[in-house]
This record gives sequence, structure tokens and C-alpha cells, in this order.
Amino acid sequence: MTRYAAPYLGFLIVASILLPAPSIADNIVIGEAPPDYLGVSTDGDEIRLSEQTGRLQIVSFWATWCAPCLKELPVLNAIQNQTGTDRLRVIAVNLEEPRSRFRRAMRAYDEFGITFVHDKKGHTARKFGVKGIPFMVILDIDGTVAYKHTGYSESALSGFVDEINGLLVKNRLVGDAP
Repeated sequence: MTRYAAPYLGFLIVASILLPAPSIADNIVIGEAPPDYLGVSTDGDEIRLSEQTGRLQIVSFWATWCAPCLKELPVLNAIQNQTGTDRLRVIAVNLEEPRSRFRRAMRAYDEFGITFVHDKKGHTARKFGVKGIPFMVILDIDGTVAYKHTGYSESALSGFVDEINGLLVKNRLVGDAP
């Protein structure tokens, strides 16, 4: 049986070079609903995306060691504050960090109104196909994916605001939009 391992391994190496790599977020398809269950919030509530339809939702995967993530969180909080939670909800999923580090971060973000979830073992991230962070999914009011972004820098945030504003206008949720 071991005599077949070497040719098979060689095939895998050649295939990985010749075949196109899957998208970073193959699990997330524009126009379809993403995985429903995100985990338990810091308030102890189970977070299910299907229970939040009727408003835009932003799901952002982040970690304390990710500098762009740490710049993104205050921006997302400000967008939610300005737009209002009746029109937009931000859920920030902390990815695979020890609970003690997550708790320290929560003390720093104590004044934030966004919903925080701790994905200690990365189960939710795997369901979403997260291969790199920051990773953001913007959901339309019907709960389907409108936009997805991964591995971006701070300079991309203004484009995300434009996407959110466009969805607010499209869905007639305008008012004090960001």
C-alpha cells in the first residue's frame, strides 16, 4: 500500500500547481444565504442571521493580532451607530483566540454597540470558508450575501461604506446613513 503514496503525493503537488486555487470564501456565494448560526454573543444570546432579516447585517471575522481588523472595528461601530441598529447590525466574530485575550479585547471595546462573538475553535469561520482576516460579509435585508471581502487594508473601508449606502438606498432604509 505504501508504494502508491509517492505517486499520489506527486499528483497532489502537480495538481496544486496546475489547478486554480479555490476562492478564499467558496462557502459564501453572492445572492445566497450564508451559514445561519454564528455562536453566542458576549451578552449570552445565540446569534442567528435568519433572525435578523429586515435590516442589513455585517459579519466581520477579526483577531487582536490583526492590525487592519483593529482599525475596522471602530469604523463598523460608527457606521452602526450612525445608521441605527434597526437598519444595520454588525456582528464581529473573534477568530481562534484564547478566551483571556478575547475578554481583554472586550474590555477595550466595552463602549461599542456591535455584537461580539468568540469563535475559539474556528468552527464558524470554517463554515464561512474564512482563510484570512479581516474577512467581511455584508448581507442584504433578505439575509442573502450582497458583498464579501477578505484580506483588505484600511484603504478599502470607504468602498465598503459606499456598498452599505447603496444597499440602504436600494432597500429604502435611508435617513442618517453613514
